[in-house]
Amino acid sequence: MTWAYAYDVGPPGGTFVDILDFADSVRILDESTPGLRGSDPISQHVHGEVSSPRKFYSAITLSIEMQISGTNAAGAITHGDGEAGHRYENLGTMFRLFAGTQGKLVRLRRTSPHQGTVYMDMWLIDEPRPSQNRFMYKVNMRAPHPFWVGAADTGNTPTTLTVAGDAPIDDMVIDFTGGTDARLTLDATGDYIEIVGALPAGGVRVDVGTQSVTKITGGADYSNALRSLNPWWLELDPGANAVTLTGGGSVSVDWFTKWR
Repeated sequence: MTWAYAYDVGPPGGTFVDILDFADSVRILDESTPGLRGSDPISQHVHGEVSSPRKFYSAITLSIEMQISGTNAAGAITHGDGEAGHRYENLGTMFRLFAGTQGKLVRLRRTSPHQGTVYMDMWLIDEPRPSQNRFMYKVNMRAPHPFWVGAADTGNTPTTLTVAGDAPIDDMVIDFTGGTDARLTLDATGDYIEIVGALPAGGVRVDVGTQSVTKITGGADYSNALRSLNPWWLELDPGANAVTLTGGGSVSVDWFTKWR
């Protein structure tokens, strides 16, 4: 059995570059564990560096090590200064890719046998430095959202929402359609999200991650109709989550699988 990991990096929604185009090897040296709830008393319900409206977990630091290649992406030496020229050129490419665009996060994607393709958004927190020899470099990155995020997963029944991965879901999107005083309750905790009154035509979308409530038709704000028990609104644990829908109508819930 072969355990192969592939890494690429680039701006979210932009063009990604295979790290092995400019490095002979890449590995994550250290990945700090996401903090527990309540571990960030200065900014409760916010992920460490205040990267989104609400979060349970503090940010994490990833240390990534790469051996800078002495060839081009095809494995050939074509630079006018030979192998050394390729190494310095590839080193500059690495610096630019991980530094990203000013004010924006960089996305690191990883493909592995047990998780498939997942990503994490982060930013460079110090100058890349040689770690073992002249062309073995360590890059320290900071990730405000501390979990690897995978492909979209959807639950469309109001009875059980089964979450894959091994990290909680705190940014699902819930669509309520029809009914009056429609309420989705998480049976295990009693936490709920309710839309007070008769739902408008087309329904209401609740984005838990950004804490926004809008009409599905037209997109107008509808937050005054929301009722919830908690400042974090709702969270789903990995595994089967029994839920109950009351008030009539129907509900669908979408989320992205997450991994520690």
